[in-house]
Parts: sequence; C-alpha cells; structure tokens
Amino acid sequence: MRRPAADLSDDEGGYDKKTSTDYVQGGDEKHGNAAAHPSKCRMIDRSAGSNHSLGTWNIRRLRASDAYKRYLSAPFHTLVNMSVYKVVIGLSLVYLTVIAVFGLLYLSIDSSCNLAIATFPQGFIFSVSVLFTIGFGVGGNDVFFNSCGSAITLITAQTIVGVFLDAMAFGIFYQRFARGQSRANTIRVSAFACVQKIRGHLYFTFQTCEMRKHQLSEAHVRCYAVLHKSVHFPHQVHHMQAYPMRLQQPDDDLNGWLILALPTICVHRLDAWSPLAPPPLDPEPTHNPATQALFPEPPQRAVDIESGTRENKYRVDKPALFNTATTNVLTPVTKADIDRLLRFWSDTEMEVVVVVEGVDAATSSTTQMRHSFKAHDVVFNEQFVNCVFIDNETGGAIIDFKHFDRTTPLDFAAIPITTPREAV
Repeated sequence: MRRPAADLSDDEGGYDKKTSTDYVQGGDEKHGNAAAHPSKCRMIDRSAGSNHSLGTWNIRRLRASDAYKRYLSAPFHTLVNMSVYKVVIGLSLVYLTVIAVFGLLYLSIDSSCNLAIATFPQGFIFSVSVLFTIGFGVGGNDVFFNSCGSAITLITAQTIVGVFLDAMAFGIFYQRFARGQSRANTIRVSAFACVQKIRGHLYFTFQTCEMRKHQLSEAHVRCYAVLHKSVHFPHQVHHMQAYPMRLQQPDDDLNGWLILALPTICVHRLDAWSPLAPPPLDPEPTHNPATQALFPEPPQRAVDIESGTRENKYRVDKPALFNTATTNVLTPVTKADIDRLLRFWSDTEMEVVVVVEGVDAATSSTTQMRHSFKAHDVVFNEQFVNCVFIDNETGGAIIDFKHFDRTTPLDFAAIPITTPREAV
C-alpha cells in the first residue's frame, strides 16, 4: 500500500512506487528493482547517489589507426581531457626531463664561469634553482658567473622554457577545475518520469531545476531517445541510434529555454513522430507526411496542426481546428496503452537521454548536464508532488529538494473540470 508522499519523513530514502517494471513483473507496489537492471545496461550512468546521474556515457571506443595522430594535433585539449593522475604524472615527467637535460648541459660549461658544478647532482640542483627561481646560493662566490656567455645563455634559455611550462601547467589545471561538467552536478533532473493522458493524448514528463542560487545563462533542454535496432526501424543502420524528441514544454520551437531557478516540467507528446510511440494499430494505406512519420522526413509535432501553426493540406473534410474539449483533461492511462508502450520499449530497449545546457556566468564555460530514463524509471498515472513553498517571512519561494523526485498517484475524481473561461 502506498503512503501519501507528504507523510514521508525526511530520513526515509525511498517510498512505494509503481514503475513500468512492476507492470511487467507484477507484484506489490515497490521501487524498480535496480539489481535486475544493472548500470551497465544504461547509456548514461546513475551513479551520483539518490538515483541520479553524473552524466557519464557508457560508450567504449575502439580507436582508428590514425587516432593518436589526430589527438596529438590538439595536444592541449588532449591533456585537458585526460584523467588527473595522467596529467600530474605527465607534467611531472616533463619538468624532470627539462631539469635533467639542463643539469647535464651545466656540467659542460667551462670551470672559468664559476658555476662550481662538478657532478650531475650539483648540476641537477642548480637546474632546479634556475627553473623555479629558488636562488643560486654562493656556490662559486660569483653571482654573475664571471660574465660567461655560455652560462648566461643556458640560464636564460631554461628560464624561458620554465615560463612556458608553468603557463601550460596552469592552463591545464585551471581548465580541469573550471570545466563545465563539474558545474553540471548541481543541475537536478527528476529520478523518475511520468506518463499521463491529457485530453486523450499520452505525454512523457519529467522536471528539472538548479540546486545552486547562481543560475546558468541561456539554459535550454533537449531530449533524445536511444533505441536499439528492431523491426520497428528497418532503416536503422547501427545497432543503437539516437532520435530527437520534440518538446511542447518548454517549446523547442523557441529553443527550449529554461529558468532553472524554479522546477520546470518538461513535456513530450507521444504522437506519430515520437520515437517513444509504438507503430499505429491501424496504419493508413497511404502515407500522409502531415500526420505520419516516415524516415528520413524531419520530426514534426501534432500540436502544431492542432493549434493551426502548421497546415495539413491533405485534410479532406477540413474540420475545425480549435474543437478540443476542455473537460476531463486528465484521464487514466489504460492497461492496454501501458502494455503496448512497454512491449515497444522492450523491443527497442528504449532510453531517453536528457541534455540540459547553459553558460556559467562565473567562468563563461558551457555546462552540459546529462541524465537518462529507462523503461523502469517511468511511472504511469502519477504526477510530481509539490516541492515549492512560499516563505511567509519574505514572500519568496522555498524549494525542498527532498521532495523533488517524489511522485503521487493522480486523483482523477478530484481533478476540476476546466472551462474555457477558467483556462484564460
């Protein structure tokens, strides 16, 4: 038996949930079984804790024969994207090599230059002093080295090399610590997605919000469905391929702009162009590109025809466009609909990849947050619980992220009937 989400205490890490896994396996209400769906089956990880993602792609690449030549053509970007220990070891080896080479060169300088270097350890220590400007001490009691040209040339050359090495090391470490991927860890996307039926159409919804008080500039969202090759997509060449998902909220015709300061519900309709929708049970005998999807035609949105922003010239009887009923807005997703969706998602091993992007104002770097939903992360006939409250002292908003991932069953009997006047 599910308990109301509002009754859960803060220390309860989970709550009863009816996911798509439960519809397939049956049984009591419960969480989707993580053991039955290991992380290796996902394209995007869920290893950030609380069933959230670090945005890591589960992709292993077999390099081409000329891969290293291409990587070395952009050495800075290659170093920046290496792991930290590789960067530290690599830079340390470069510094040690420079120190050792110049230490050997100092050994070759004539004794008349008063460097007082007779052994390699002495040359190595002197090279360290030059490279890191520690100071020369009083080795030969001559800080000007008898105005010797060879000593002055070597010291100047090593100093210049050291400046370039320091600049490269600083740039690499700054880019690693300031890169946008780490900044993306506080952009939250709900752990579960909801499928609801609104005015007779199925909608896939999730929500996103920023946990920091410092917001991203020009934040926007995109969605893709990663599908495995199946009989439903005979044109698909690769075993796995990503298909774009059109969004109605926020409108992707307006670039899907977001204000991440407050939770935003993102809505995708499962229409004819949706990669999440199974093929129609009764397909039309002839193809109508205004109402049907067929590769390689661009993905459209059914709502554009319904709202009059895109014309369907193949409409024979030309019915009125704006005749959508405003009553019974929300109706239950039927068991037949759920079975069809889950069967199709199982055949294609569906995974929805969510990409939230924006520019960090502090570093001017582009930040990309990645998250994904598998079939067992989807719940039906549920909605997200309220996690935004009013601060009685300031009149502002309070966002409780402890409730951000929680959903509750839709109470269809309590849903008010919306009239056209109320909708305005």
